[in-house]
Amino acid sequence: MTRILYLSLSNDKYAANYFPFLKSYIASVAAADTTVELRGARVGRIDSYRFWETLDTVSILDSVLDAEQSGFDAVAIGNILDPGLRDARSMVDMPVLGLGETSMLAACMMGSRFALIAVNPYFSARFEENVAKYGLKERLASIECMALTPHELDACFSDAGNRQKAIDAFTTAARAGLQAGAEVIIPAGGRLTAFLNANNIRDVDGAAVLDGTATLITLAEAAVRLKSVTGTFVSRKLLYAKAPAELITDVAAEYGASYQMPAVSKLSEPVGLETDDIGAGDVT
Repeated sequence: MTRILYLSLSNDKYAANYFPFLKSYIASVAAADTTVELRGARVGRIDSYRFWETLDTVSILDSVLDAEQSGFDAVAIGNILDPGLRDARSMVDMPVLGLGETSMLAACMMGSRFALIAVNPYFSARFEENVAKYGLKERLASIECMALTPHELDACFSDAGNRQKAIDAFTTAARAGLQAGAEVIIPAGGRLTAFLNANNIRDVDGAAVLDGTATLITLAEAAVRLKSVTGTFVSRKLLYAKAPAELITDVAAEYGASYQMPAVSKLSEPVGLETDDIGAGDVT
């Protein structure tokens, strides 16, 4: 049995339509021997702006550590901006995959170039940063925008009139991406992907619309399998070098208390010592 923790930068309070759909959709695409737990950020209220994203990333990182401590096999960060992805990989030995990196790498196997369709322009510059970070600038055809906020899009799940407006906005943006030379369309966000899946939109004018959620879950499952076969998933040479165990033990208590990160605090506890139970519910 494979256990995957799926982390979102939103939560059920501020994504009342998205979260229930996402939970059921993940269950439908996961393999029969895989269980997936969906967990949101502590606040997750304003995910269009960089400052708030950085604060919510703290809960993402603590949840990643909690997942390893709790026996999960992998973590899937279901936000297109991959918050905390590299940081998390430098601290845990299980596979950690991000929606953005995974979607782009999968798109490169599906076609020559891809377009990212954002909900609104606040994300565009950060997409450009990540595309460059992943070495995929030559594979990016364009970044297009729908001119909605994530929370406006969430309302479209249950509002028939606005639902069609959102579909039309996505189709228009996707066609602009195709005009720029894209062969694969990447809905740039978990919420947008869920909305398109809910409306069974799988292609635009013959170009594939990548299902980032299904791709992330499937490749997380594959990463667990790969680690079981080869014994490793991430290199510790440079980018993902892990701090020495004694240093982690020495500093974890101070960082955990200062940033209110229960899972970080547990890193300072001697192995085998009985401690108060700090469960997943404390870090979501």
